[in-house]
Amino acid sequence: MNLIRISIICFSLIVSPLFFSCKPEKKTKSLNIFAAASLKDVLSKTAEVYKKKKGIDLSLNFASSGILARQIEQGAEVDFFFSANHDWIDYLTKKKLLLPSSKLNLAQNKMALIVPIESKLNDLENSKPEQIISLINGRIAIGDPHHVPAGKYAKEILTHHKLWQTLKSRTLPCKNARETLLMVEMGEVELGIVYLSDAKKSKKVRCIYEFEESDASSILYYSAHRKKPNSKIMDFQIFLKQADSKQIWKDYAFIVHN
Repeated sequence: MNLIRISIICFSLIVSPLFFSCKPEKKTKSLNIFAAASLKDVLSKTAEVYKKKKGIDLSLNFASSGILARQIEQGAEVDFFFSANHDWIDYLTKKKLLLPSSKLNLAQNKMALIVPIESKLNDLENSKPEQIISLINGRIAIGDPHHVPAGKYAKEILTHHKLWQTLKSRTLPCKNARETLLMVEMGEVELGIVYLSDAKKSKKVRCIYEFEESDASSILYYSAHRKKPNSKIMDFQIFLKQADSKQIWKDYAFIVHN
């Protein structure tokens, strides 16, 4: 072995430990959150507040509850799942992907009938929802009832008022609650059925009717965490039960039962 090769080997033995010791530490101060699209605003604010309080980042992934549940079932790594109904939470707990005892009832919502802000349609407060059929010539946006809880509730409402069979061919099924709102904001449809919390925060739509709670199943939001929680997960679980967290939900027009 010549002198040059010996020098290179010796240099490598000295530098290698230094190189590995200088590698940045893997970031561990974060929680991976999967959440229903209708929770984008409230959970984004929650993430902001929680970061200031605890120094923990919430990595937020939003889509329809059904799509997210399927992703988790297929192996997506998640610490917390926030669903727009209990069905998908229960589905994942039965699959032993979430801890059943961690299930929390977080808040309640209502459904509303909305129109683009420039629409000439009048409020239906003193009318009957059955008049919806006489209001439109085009389509009505709802979430896709097959995997979007908001769409499931919308279908229940239309069925309750004996409108589903007439209007189902005129619905525009959207991939999540936020897309439904967007279709109305953009004027792509004349009407839409969305969560009241979404209707109240948008400056591009007008709510012309708030449906009764009895028109559909109770609209309740739930969360649950993965089966083997660490200390960060448990700390966030505690935060979700506290007044600071509940106030954020109230600020975004959700109904919170203390």
